[in-house]
Amino acid sequence: MKISSRELLEAPLSPHEARWVGELADKLPDDVDLTFEESKILTRLSIREWPDALVLKVKDAIDIEDFLVEDPDE
Repeated sequence: MKISSRELLEAPLSPHEARWVGELADKLPDDVDLTFEESKILTRLSIREWPDALVLKVKDAIDIEDFLVEDPDE
């Protein structure tokens, strides 16, 4: 059974996800904050599903290439 993006975003963050997002947030400028929804998007959805505004928000704190995965369907 495939879980929808909406269902993925409803569950609370796991301790591992919260730790990862915390480390990412520490790399962001002081005037940039992540919402809980953005944290869930970053940890649970493919980068191709991230809103453009979120990509722009974190682009300097992450290596985008690390998030790109070969998609055999393309």
